[in-house]
Amino acid sequence: MSHIDALLQCVDEQSELLNDFIQVLEAEGALLLETPSNEALGALTVRKNDYARRLGELDQARAATLADMGQADDRAGIDAVCALHPDLRIAFDMLFERAAQASTLNQDNGQILKTFMDHNQQALDTLRGLMGQDLYDARGRLSKK
Repeated sequence: MSHIDALLQCVDEQSELLNDFIQVLEAEGALLLETPSNEALGALTVRKNDYARRLGELDQARAATLADMGQADDRAGIDAVCALHPDLRIAFDMLFERAAQASTLNQDNGQILKTFMDHNQQALDTLRGLMGQDLYDARGRLSKK
């Protein structure tokens, strides 16, 4: 298999994997907007970690193939290879588009989680403050102060 064929196959695999990853991120976002269960979030986290691992492996394979072609695994190296082999441009553009979409979804989900955690922290802080005021007696009933 030529370097070009190997590179195209790797980029196509990354794009397909990113499509699946995007679906998981969308499912995570929808779940976070509901009342998520720990089990469901845990399962999605396991899947996300698996996708991240597999995408990392494909990144390494792409970098190795580009290095074999005398190019760096950066925008300049990719542009140089695409200039010599224009058929690669569509595949790389699709990969970059999918990666940007996944990044945006992941950031959005992170913001939802941060908001949720901030809200929970505020509730805990409020409860801690109230607990210091002896709201309940030893029997768990409201104090009559």
